[in-house]
Amino acid sequence: MNWVSVTVVLLFVTLPGCMMVREGMVKPTGQWPPQQTQDKKSIGLTVAGALNPKGVSQMPRMETVESVRGQALKAYSESGLFSSVVTSGEPTDLRADIAVIEDGSEGVGVSAYLSALTFTMIPGYVSEDLIVNTSFTDRQKKTVENVEEKERLGFWMQFFLLFAMPFTEATSAIAQSTQYDMHRATIQEAHSRGVF
Repeated sequence: MNWVSVTVVLLFVTLPGCMMVREGMVKPTGQWPPQQTQDKKSIGLTVAGALNPKGVSQMPRMETVESVRGQALKAYSESGLFSSVVTSGEPTDLRADIAVIEDGSEGVGVSAYLSALTFTMIPGYVSEDLIVNTSFTDRQKKTVENVEEKERLGFWMQFFLLFAMPFTEATSAIAQSTQYDMHRATIQEAHSRGVF
């Protein structure tokens, strides 16, 4: 057997399949975009990491913060509820301060260790809660409303998922659609509460 064949076989055996799933904790949005208002206001967006719910400093990855910022800009722009949506520090009628929290499951878990010991023949599962807390303030920096959305993302790893991977969405696409849906739900909740 030549070295190329051995290398290909070893790579194939050590390459696990993976798949990300959503638990569906975010309420489905109704009509999108929401009903337009006559008096449109400008809104400024800021996105930053925050402490996890247990008060531990577990800053989200920078790519998560950037992705959340991009999906927020997209959702707020597409809503049609605002005269302008800005991410710079210029003065606006409203400000949405978005705090991103990634709260992983307690440790890696027994299933992940068991999966690693069996070279992913036994499936491994890791979960993570993505929390987006949006605080709306007016021009005088007075808090108008606070809306929190939470979604749990599960990550499965198993050898045989390798064959399903070409037929599933990429993990980055699932993460982005989750973030977009969380912003849409936030906008609709704030709209129903009369924030804008």
